[in-house]
Amino acid sequence: MKRKLIYSLFLLTGNYIFISAQVGIQTSNPQGVFNIDAAKDNPATGTPSAAQQANDVAVTATGNMGIGTTVPTNKLHINGTDPLRVQGLSAGNTTTDPLLVVDATGVVKSIGTLGALSIPNPAVFRLETAQTNFLQAQGAGGSQVVPMSVVKNTIPGMSYNAGTSTITFPAGTYQMTFVYEATHNATGCTISSYFIDFPLNTGSTRIHSTASHSEGALSNHGGTITYATTVPANRTWTITLGRGQSGNCGGAGMSLAATSTQLLVFRIGD
Repeated sequence: MKRKLIYSLFLLTGNYIFISAQVGIQTSNPQGVFNIDAAKDNPATGTPSAAQQANDVAVTATGNMGIGTTVPTNKLHINGTDPLRVQGLSAGNTTTDPLLVVDATGVVKSIGTLGALSIPNPAVFRLETAQTNFLQAQGAGGSQVVPMSVVKNTIPGMSYNAGTSTITFPAGTYQMTFVYEATHNATGCTISSYFIDFPLNTGSTRIHSTASHSEGALSNHGGTITYATTVPANRTWTITLGRGQSGNCGGAGMSLAATSTQLLVFRIGD
C-alpha cells in the first residue's frame, strides 16, 4: 500500500511539473516556457540583452517561437542578419503561385499572383527566313501563315506548334503586338494594307495597318499592330498576316523581312 501511495504521488508531482514548469537548456533563467541559451551567456536573473538573445531559441506560453529573440511576436519570429535561408525549392508557377513580400516590420505577407497583379509574362516569336512573294495568291481579305520561331516563352501553359505556326493559350488577358517590315516593288504599288485577325474569346477581331511608300526598289515599309484581348483556356490561334482593303498592291513583288518581323505576346492578367 505504501509503495502504491509513493508511486501515485510521483505521478501527480510529475504531471504538475510537466504542466507548470519552464524548461531551460544551458540557462537557469529560462525565458518563456522553453529556452535554449546556445552560448550559455544569459544572466541568472532578469531579461537577457539583445546580444545575449542573439544565440537563443525560445517558445512563449502563446506558442510563438523566437530564434535570436526571447520575446517573439509572431508564430515564428527570426531576428538576425540575413536570418532566413531556404534550399531545395522547386520551380514555381507564375500564374498560380502567390508572391511573398516583407513589410516594414519584417512580417512576410502574400500579395497575390503575377496574373492577379497584372505583371506581364512575355513570349516572343520571330520570322527567321524572309518570305518572298508573300500574299501573292491573296486578294483583299485573304491571309497567309507567317512561319515564326519561338525566341522566348515565359508564359506558363502556353505552347507553340512551329510546324503550323499555332499558339495554344492558357486562359488570361493578353496584349499582342505584331511588328512587320516589308517591301513591295510591283509597278504602281505605293500603298500597302495589311491586317491581323487577333483572337478574342472564342472568335477573332480584325485590325488593319496601312503604309504609304515609294514605288519600285525603294518600297520599304513597316508597321506595328497592337491589340489587347482575353481568351479562354486552350484557345488556339495561327500567326497570319492578311492583305487589307485600302492598298493598291497585289500579286507578286512583296517580300516579308526576316528578323524584323516578329510577334510579341504579353500575358497581363487573369
